[in-house]
Amino acid sequence: MRKRFLKYLSATLFLFILTGCASDSLEKMIPADATGVISLDVPAVLKTAGMLDDGNVVLPESLRQAIDDNDTSPLCILLNDLPQLGIDTDSKAYAFFTVKTFGRVLLAKLEKPDKARKTLAMRVGGDFNKVEGVDCMYVKDNLYAIDGDILFVGTVNKAMEVSRAATAAKGILSKTATSIEDNKAAKEVIHNKDAAINAWLQGKGLKTILNKSDVYRELLTKIPLIGIFTESDIDAVTCNIDLDDDKVEMATNIKAAENSEYAQLLISTLGKPSDDVLKAIPNSMDYIFTMSIKGDHFVKLKQIQQLLGMFGKIPYIGRIDLASILATVDGPFTIGLARDPHLEGEWNMVLATRSNDPEGVVKQISAFANSMGQAPELYEGEYIYQYDNKMIRIGITDGILYFKMLDYEQTEGYAYEMKTARKFFEDALIGIFAQTRNDSVNGYFDFGLVDIFNGKGHFYTSKPRANATLEMLCSLCSIKVGDAFGNEDDDDDVSSFMTGAIDKLKPLD
Repeated sequence: MRKRFLKYLSATLFLFILTGCASDSLEKMIPADATGVISLDVPAVLKTAGMLDDGNVVLPESLRQAIDDNDTSPLCILLNDLPQLGIDTDSKAYAFFTVKTFGRVLLAKLEKPDKARKTLAMRVGGDFNKVEGVDCMYVKDNLYAIDGDILFVGTVNKAMEVSRAATAAKGILSKTATSIEDNKAAKEVIHNKDAAINAWLQGKGLKTILNKSDVYRELLTKIPLIGIFTESDIDAVTCNIDLDDDKVEMATNIKAAENSEYAQLLISTLGKPSDDVLKAIPNSMDYIFTMSIKGDHFVKLKQIQQLLGMFGKIPYIGRIDLASILATVDGPFTIGLARDPHLEGEWNMVLATRSNDPEGVVKQISAFANSMGQAPELYEGEYIYQYDNKMIRIGITDGILYFKMLDYEQTEGYAYEMKTARKFFEDALIGIFAQTRNDSVNGYFDFGLVDIFNGKGHFYTSKPRANATLEMLCSLCSIKVGDAFGNEDDDDDVSSFMTGAIDKLKPLD
């Protein structure tokens, strides 16, 4: 638990403590060449979430319950400690990224430095000492420093002596170098008064930072498609998040030239969005991902060629001509996922897409299964197989090709009946829709690109008078570590995951 806290403290703290009023002294500590900056309005977030009582941070009962139900989550650990951190609830906090000594740094003002020092020392398992004139402790790759009423948390780009890290921190805290205030583009974004959270991330700097991450490099080998955004010639990405009592709204902007590689790539591969695919997605799915593509162009991307190459190495199932199947996609390629309530770590899944040859795809899959001695049962127009504890149903509805892998007989309705989901999928070129359930309140989050440069997101609840900001925190707290992509300690790659999959595919008795 301590290792996870150290790993995520700086990132999670500035993403979810959140901050507010102008804090010029902190901005002057952010170097002008920072590759990214995030400003957070602490008082606005705490007040909107109902977490302030006479200037003191308190945890509402619903949030405390969510924390207790998932006390190994880095966010839950942080929120649980928040009342004891002594944060100044009237000041802004900032996070910034660099390619120098520190990869990322959190800066926040403290109302009670001694309280923060005690809480951090207890949580991290270290002791504050004077090093190069800086009151700090250095644990793993993180330097925690308190200078007067300023909290500094920095993660170094590479392992080094504590004296070197302390010297670098001292330089930042001294405010002697040119600051982010001299960067007009960044300053314009982080000074947006209409949003509680503002972020500016330089494209090249973001790429440099990500390339230092073992997690990102591993993810890139497994999902090369993310390289379209992280490895391209995007100039910068901005994000503004506005908090209200009944909803949370997010707006992003990708700054890139009209003739950039990024723009041309998406123009040539993205198709027309549509909500029709929701007619095949059960409304119980926790997550629904979508990407509208022109399949014949999509399969030519080097990132997709990499994935196809990986797929082709999978025993047995790799013999399917996946490239020709993907080439038929003409519109949304959508996947719904929901946790299997009966087997921990397993998922129910539905894939739906608009294909220009759905019957041909079904025949191709059926022919492959037959060649492997796995003849399906044909029932009411669906090809049905049994896979482990699930049934696979392959069929076509209103021109939408679908694959359902569920461990139950579906009785619930479809996401198409959810008006808010339909509205989102009508316009999302690339997007995600998620829903969480906390007691009697359902939370809904969507985020997607409405064009190749602009994205919009929302969080709202099923209860009109529910506090959306508080419910969002409760929903985030309910997400288990490694929950969306399996166990975080699982080193299996895509090949080992699928090895022998065909052996579990058999017709119903």
